[in-house]
Amino acid sequence: MVTATREETPQFDLPESTGVLDDDLIDRLKPTHPSELFERIPGVHQVWLGGDHHTTVIRQPINFNPLYLYLENGVPTRATGFFETNALFDVNIPQARRVEITKGPGSALYGSDAIAGVINVLTPLPPEEGLAGEASVEGSTRGYFRGLFSLGGTTGKHGLQADVNLVQDDGWRDNTESDRQLGTFTWVIDGGGAVRIQNVLMLARVDQESTGSNLNRDDFQNNPTRNTQPIAFRKVDSVRFQSHIDVRMEQALLSITPYFRYNRIQLLPSFALGFDPHFFDTDAYSLGAQIKYRHDLSETFRIIAGVDIDYTTGDRTDTRIALTREGGIIVDFTDVETVYNFDVNTLTIAPYLHGEWQATSRLRITAGLRFDYAEFDYTNNLTTVIDPTARHNRPPSQKIDFNSLSPKAGLTYDLTETLNAFFSYKRGFRTPTAQQLFRPGRSTLSTELKPVKADSFEIGLRGSFVDTVSFELSLYTMTLRDDILVFTNNETGVRDIRNSGRTRHRGVEIGISVDITDTLTLAGAYAYNDHFFVEWMPVGGADLSGNTINRAPKDIGNARLTWRPAFLNGGVFEIEYQHLGSYFLDDNNTRTYGGHDLLHIRGSIVIAPGMELYLRLHNVFNERYATNGRFNAFAGEELKPGQARTLYGGIGAKF
Repeated sequence: MVTATREETPQFDLPESTGVLDDDLIDRLKPTHPSELFERIPGVHQVWLGGDHHTTVIRQPINFNPLYLYLENGVPTRATGFFETNALFDVNIPQARRVEITKGPGSALYGSDAIAGVINVLTPLPPEEGLAGEASVEGSTRGYFRGLFSLGGTTGKHGLQADVNLVQDDGWRDNTESDRQLGTFTWVIDGGGAVRIQNVLMLARVDQESTGSNLNRDDFQNNPTRNTQPIAFRKVDSVRFQSHIDVRMEQALLSITPYFRYNRIQLLPSFALGFDPHFFDTDAYSLGAQIKYRHDLSETFRIIAGVDIDYTTGDRTDTRIALTREGGIIVDFTDVETVYNFDVNTLTIAPYLHGEWQATSRLRITAGLRFDYAEFDYTNNLTTVIDPTARHNRPPSQKIDFNSLSPKAGLTYDLTETLNAFFSYKRGFRTPTAQQLFRPGRSTLSTELKPVKADSFEIGLRGSFVDTVSFELSLYTMTLRDDILVFTNNETGVRDIRNSGRTRHRGVEIGISVDITDTLTLAGAYAYNDHFFVEWMPVGGADLSGNTINRAPKDIGNARLTWRPAFLNGGVFEIEYQHLGSYFLDDNNTRTYGGHDLLHIRGSIVIAPGMELYLRLHNVFNERYATNGRFNAFAGEELKPGQARTLYGGIGAKF
C-alpha cells in the first residue's frame, strides 16, 4: 500500500514506478544518512555531501535544482519558490514509519517541483493499544554519536507518540562538525466513529560547520581530510505542524489538512566562495490547507477532487564578505556590505481532479488534471541594480505570477494474478524559485525566467513468480523544456542563470529480489541513464546541443546479500555493493570522473528479548571516491571526497 494518490492505494494499481521503504527496513538499517536507505530503489541516488548535507538524484544528473518535492505525511516541507536541496536535513527519517519515492513527475496531484520525483516521509503512529517504546545509542570510529528515543501509548480514543533523534558528529574531515536535534510528536484522536484526527508537530535544529571543500586531484588522492573552506556553515531551525482531519462517509471521504510551517536558514555557502563570497539569512512562515474529497461512484469508478492553498511570507538578507587566506585555506572573513535585502510573499492556489476506473477485471485506467496559480509579491529593500557588469543585480519591486496545467493519464493491466504491466504519461512543471528570480547575481533578466515544463512517458512490468522472485522493470523518457540551468563561463568563472532550450532524460530501471533459501536473499537495483542537451546555446558561438549534461552518471547500481541465520536470534547479516558510473565534469564534456564501486557490511544480533547489538562498516576497502565533482578552466578540476572507512556500532532496546 502506498499513498501516491494522497491515500493508501495498492501499489499494483498505480501506473507509475514507486519505491517503498518500510519501517522494518528503516529499523534494521538505522541509516546515518538517507543515502544508506534510498540507494535500494532502482534509479535513486542520494549524494552524501558530508555531514547532513545531500542532494537527490532521480532520473536527473547530479545537481542542486528544485526538481524534487519533499513531503511529510503528504504535506510539502517547504512552499513553492522556497526549495532547499538539503530538504531532508530537518526530516526524521531514521524514525519514520515509511518512506515512499515516486519517480518521475507528480505535478498533477502535488504541484510545482514534482518533476523528477516525489519523496514522502510518513511519521510514526502511536501503538494501537497500550504503551510501547524503544531506545538506541550508537557511535563510530570517527566521532559520531546518535541517540534515538521513542515512546507512545493509546488509551480509549487518544493515542500519543514522541520520537526524538539527537546527533553529534565530529566529521571525518577537518572542521566539519555538526549537531542535529529532531523531534516528532503525534496525537491521534480516533474513537472508531466518522471522524479521525491526526495532529503532528515536527521540530528541528541543525548546526553544521563546513561540509568540507572540493579538492584538486592531488589533495583528493593524498590528503582527503583537508578542508580549504572551514569558514562555511549552515544553521537550520524548523517548526512544522499539521492536522489531518478525516470525515468518513458512506462511499466517500472528506479530508482537510490545515498546516503551519516555519523555516529559517543561515548559510555561508562553500560553493560560492570562489566567485561570490557571501552569507545569507532567510526565513519563511507558511499557512496552508489541503482539502480533498474522494467519492466512490460505483464499485469500479472513483473520483478524487481537491484544492491546495498556501500563503508564505519570507525575507532574505545577503552580506558580501572579504576572505582571509593562509596557505590556501580560507581561515576568516569580514563583512563588507549588504548586497540583497528583500521580502517576498507567495500565494499558491491549486485545484485538481483525479479519476480511477476499473474498466475490466484486469484493466485499470487513471487520469488527472491540476491547475496551479502562483503569485510572487517581491519588495526590494535596497536600490535597484540592472547592469550586465554588476556583480549583484537587484530587480525592482514587482509582482510576478505563474500558472500551469498538469495532466496525467495511465493504465495498469494484470497479465496474471502476480504479473502487472503499466503505462503512463505525466506532465510536470516547476516555477522559478525566489532565489533564482530575485537573487540573480550577474544575471540581468532573472525576472523573465519561465517555468520548467516536463513531459514524461513510462512503461513497466512488475510482479513475482515461483514464489521466490519479485521484480520491477521500467523504461522512461522525459523531455524538459525551458530548463533553468546555470552556465559557468570556463574562462572567467562567471555564472549566468537562464532557461535552456530542451534537455532529455531517458533510461531503464530494474529491481529484483530472490529468496535463495528461507534465510538467504539476494536483491539488486540498477539503472542505465542518458541525460543530454537537445538544444542549448548558452553564449554566442557556443552550441552545447547534443552534449551530455555534466555530472550525469551513466549507470547506478546496488546489490545486497542478506542472511538471517538462526544463531543471530532474529538478527541479520548483510553485504552491500554500491556502484556509481562515470560522468563528465563539465557541459563541454572535456573532463571525466571515472565513477566508483564501494562495499559495505552490516550485522545485528538479538542478545535478549527486545535487545539488539548492531555493527556496520562503511567503505570496507577504504576506497577513495568522489561524491561530487566539477570542472571549469577558471577553477580547474574539483572533487569532493566521500567518507573513508568507518565502523559504526550500537545497542537498541524495545519494550
